[in-house]
Amino acid sequence: MKTRALILIACISLIAAAAFAHGDEQHVIGTVASVAKDSITVKTTANALVTVAVVPQTTFTKNKAAAKLADLNVGDRVVIHAKEPTEGKLVADTVQFSTPAPKSAPSAAK
Repeated sequence: MKTRALILIACISLIAAAAFAHGDEQHVIGTVASVAKDSITVKTTANALVTVAVVPQTTFTKNKAAAKLADLNVGDRVVIHAKEPTEGKLVADTVQFSTPAPKSAPSAAK
């Protein structure tokens, strides 16, 4: 009985830690619509366009390897962890991206 209670407490603690892992950061997930020297515009999964500012402290990761803003292209899949230091302006903390999967041609029916 004590073991079950300890396991339950451990599980609840892990869930709570995961919920607060990113603190006050927001996630912007979608496809890169445009890239500028100081911002990235993303077409989100909800089909909204969101522009996120890029600062010198922003880190970039492409396919789990270090990258830079110049490696980011329109059409890339992206997950941006951003903060909102002022109302209505998002600033990227981390940008994780990958190239989109190639679309396969439909196979001919036999």
